[in-house]
Amino acid sequence: MKTIFSKLQPRFVSNFDIRQLLPGLFGQTLDMSGLAALILPTLASLSATGTVTALSATTTTSGGATSAALSMGSSAIGVYFGSGAPTISAAQGSIYLRTDGSSTSTRLYVNTTGSTTWTNVTTAA
Repeated sequence: MKTIFSKLQPRFVSNFDIRQLLPGLFGQTLDMSGLAALILPTLASLSATGTVTALSATTTTSGGATSAALSMGSSAIGVYFGSGAPTISAAQGSIYLRTDGSSTSTRLYVNTTGSTTWTNVTTAA
């Protein structure tokens, strides 16, 4: 596995095509650790065709973790995941995906107060 981002310095970009950063490297296995911290916070948009994997090395936490989330907008609405019912504080409207949910009412939750109150969403079988 090649590590190619350890020496990069953060820079501001708006519309970004990863092929410009990685010419000739597609089709190889790359260690892209550090790329998100350097590039993603400054992107105006990100598009991809195919699968995008994020937080794959993050351990699933009981009740969720605020450090493992996809955060959007100035209100910081987030998508969180974890095992067990959510216990984290999050922006109102955030969603929580429960990895050990075993019924139609324990798989998905929505934050309703902007703190630690989560309401389960009943899903179809």
